[in-house]
Amino acid sequence: MTSAWHVRARKELETAVGGVQLRALERAVSLAASVRPARTPDGVAYFARPGRRGLPIVGIHGFGGDKETWLFMAALLRRARGVVGIDLPGHGRSDDVPEARASIRHHAEAVIRTLDHLGIERAVICGNSMGGGVALRLAASWPDRVAGIVLIASIGRDVHAGSALTWIDGDNPLIPREQDIDRFMALSLERPPPVGRAVIRYVITRRVQRADALQRLFRGFVLAGGDAGVPTDLAAIRCLALVIHGEQDRIIDKRTSQDLAGALARAELVVMRGVGHAPQLEAPRATSRLIDSFASRLDAARPAPSTAVLAR
Repeated sequence: MTSAWHVRARKELETAVGGVQLRALERAVSLAASVRPARTPDGVAYFARPGRRGLPIVGIHGFGGDKETWLFMAALLRRARGVVGIDLPGHGRSDDVPEARASIRHHAEAVIRTLDHLGIERAVICGNSMGGGVALRLAASWPDRVAGIVLIASIGRDVHAGSALTWIDGDNPLIPREQDIDRFMALSLERPPPVGRAVIRYVITRRVQRADALQRLFRGFVLAGGDAGVPTDLAAIRCLALVIHGEQDRIIDKRTSQDLAGALARAELVVMRGVGHAPQLEAPRATSRLIDSFASRLDAARPAPSTAVLAR
């Protein structure tokens, strides 16, 4: 019989191995994607690849995530197109922020500052989960900077008044405890990404270790509604939108994406079978094809005034 000590030791070893594997994987995929990591003067971490043709694509991760969730997709997008992945404030390698500066609007402002830093005038904004709310705020408040939006398993316009409010002081499924790691792995992903179980365990363990900081960031995100949150007047957003949702998403219901696609003025909904909450990780090839095709339609409709990601 395997003792509890042996089970714990095996998980700790798997986590340590996952950390080593993740660092090696990030270096290899970054090289394959031709992206380089950097930071803005105000402490926002990002990776970027210069673009020769077409609108650049900007990836915004979900709550508790980081820019590396877009690395596989960046490696699969056509090489002539610029690509940027951003660590939102308080996430990944970006500087931490207090609760008062963790709203959707503050995250959107950080994206705008990063685009300014890179010399990007207009881009295709891709947001996963909470990042979808940031993309919607960008499209509503800075429409001249947004050529189109891709919402991937996005939060909806009711996030500041819905069930997420009950997670602030209670059990928050997005901030797992140590004993919840296996359950969180099953909750988040229907189709494991091509990184190995040890890497996934390491990433989720890091989330567990940041529980207090994440709870603070979650409060700042959920409680700041109105002009500081996800816009509710979606019909006023006029840019083209591609809404993608995994059929097996167990974190955000498919009806949220259906509502977004119906409320936005010019939106298309794509439901991916056999995929959960992170299509760009679980099915990066299919997701990159959808996004590349969408961006190409935007290129043809209106050439971008600025197509290059400038090296800084």
